[in-house]
Amino acid sequence: MFDHRSYSQWGRMVEGLGDEEIPWWIAPYVRNFAEVARSQALVQAQSQPAPHEAALASLTLRLAQTAAIARVAARVKGNEGFSAGVSATIAADIEEYCGTPPRPHHVNQAGLAVSLIAASLEANDPAKAVLVAQAERLQGLRGQ
Repeated sequence: MFDHRSYSQWGRMVEGLGDEEIPWWIAPYVRNFAEVARSQALVQAQSQPAPHEAALASLTLRLAQTAAIARVAARVKGNEGFSAGVSATIAADIEEYCGTPPRPHHVNQAGLAVSLIAASLEANDPAKAVLVAQAERLQGLRGQ
């Protein structure tokens, strides 16, 4: 169940050092690091992602799964159509996440997700080429 009290305009709220709740991003900057270390607030915050975090996690999973198909396409004889389908599927997933017209914040998030997945692959991995092409496309959208 969604608890509106655990969110602020800055996102998820976590338990502070006392009874107060603080935005998650300020938690590392509080003065009593020992109390923060004993706290379970960050674990709880990560186990219940905000709706926009769930969408980004879903996009990242779909990108990784679809990119894996590019490896299969590279080994299939006459793979041009198969490879184009992989690229089109990734582009469609990104466009669904970013919206029409693309929201700049979502373009940045999708670009980072694509870039991180591509950076984790070997240089000769067929999936890397597909992801790099999408990252270049997102970079172009970002510049508009």
